[in-house]
Amino acid sequence: MKKQIAAFVLVLILLVSPAMSQNASYLDSVYQTLEVATGTDALTALKNSINEKFNVVIAEDEGENQNTWNLNYVQAIKEVFEAVPASFSMYTRMVFLDPSPVQYEVKYVGFNDQHGIIWAGAGVMTPSVMYYRRFKEVYGSAPTEAQLLSRFKTILVRGMTYSFLQENPEIGKRYASIAAGSTFPTKVYSPAAETNMVTAPGKIAAWIDLAFAVSMYCTDPATLQSRFASRFDFIKTNLMNGQAISGWSDKPINDGGGNNNGGNDNASGTVETPGTRPPPVIPDGDYMPVVTQVDVGTAAASLPAEHKEAPELMRSAIAELFAELPKFFSTCTEAIAYVPTTDTETAFSSEGFVFITQNSWFMPSFVELDDAARNKRFKQILLREMTLRFLYFHPEVTAKWKEKFDKNMSTFDAYVDMTQAAVLYYSAPAYLKQINNERYEFVKTVIMIGKTFE
Repeated sequence: MKKQIAAFVLVLILLVSPAMSQNASYLDSVYQTLEVATGTDALTALKNSINEKFNVVIAEDEGENQNTWNLNYVQAIKEVFEAVPASFSMYTRMVFLDPSPVQYEVKYVGFNDQHGIIWAGAGVMTPSVMYYRRFKEVYGSAPTEAQLLSRFKTILVRGMTYSFLQENPEIGKRYASIAAGSTFPTKVYSPAAETNMVTAPGKIAAWIDLAFAVSMYCTDPATLQSRFASRFDFIKTNLMNGQAISGWSDKPINDGGGNNNGGNDNASGTVETPGTRPPPVIPDGDYMPVVTQVDVGTAAASLPAEHKEAPELMRSAIAELFAELPKFFSTCTEAIAYVPTTDTETAFSSEGFVFITQNSWFMPSFVELDDAARNKRFKQILLREMTLRFLYFHPEVTAKWKEKFDKNMSTFDAYVDMTQAAVLYYSAPAYLKQINNERYEFVKTVIMIGKTFE
């Protein structure tokens, strides 16, 4: 049974509209816009079988330029539901693939009758650069497709834990003393620490610890039992109905510490030392940085001709973004250089300089992107790097962020947290305000000095 979500319902999901009737079920309102078809393709049949067996909907927005479920990943969802007891999985009602390009792993918003709906970010199928870097550091090579599928299963079972805990809050409360007894690794190598991606009535910090422990119960129970016996016993008794899980193997990349290690640690390399010179002078009138191109010689020889120079639409997107942003923020980006080579990331930056690449615009996505979608994605990539340039000149903002949100947060995690918040503030402000109004207000007042994009 093919499920197709209309565009206006996608907006409701993204913004979590509080105006929805309190008497109407949130999930029912989604179902009312699902167009029932009788397709017999493998993906549709698999989604239908999962729905019939486990009473869970596997959904995505099927509009153009949106992320869509891959058959292998839907099969992985089925395997996870088959592996865990029904008493644990029954609280998950939907697994929804976020259509945005933000590469977080999992999100759970339990308010406004959204309980039981797990959001999978773009990072489940296309992991972030941070993840790839760390994986190569630990294992010496890039992850295989099979390893990425196992990683996805591990992410999914964390989301299922949040669905379970919202309906069984007393279990989370009882677990809190175990979580406080020792540190359990909960670091993710993707935009936004997981604790910032989970909001629900009754949520406590122990939820995150327990979700990661449950994932280890499924992937490496022997290690969990030997190193964290109290966690193993609690999960087996209270979440898994006494069952051992015949799960899946996963290759963890966590460094063994908690989510925050303090100091200037950076699991993917080194944190750039903040600048010692003052921020650039804010000029009168409009501001545009120097926009140029880097000659990389033979390094671009294999690129298509149209990739070797920054396209006009990319240049136009730069001008559009700088016209929108406050100069207090944008002047910290002094120059932008286009780098035409296949050996780079989407973008990188240093001091006052941002380097955009052919991947900033032409990088393949789940689906073919039109010019409008490329424009939107590119602006988010550029804004991420501009935020890092702002923080290079304004280390006091990083200190304020840590002081407000987590005094033990590493500088690396603070950078990831702030860049994610800044991108959401620009591209989905109502959504950021709904899930974390404190971060919304911080970006508004401290970084964007009152400028809004709603």
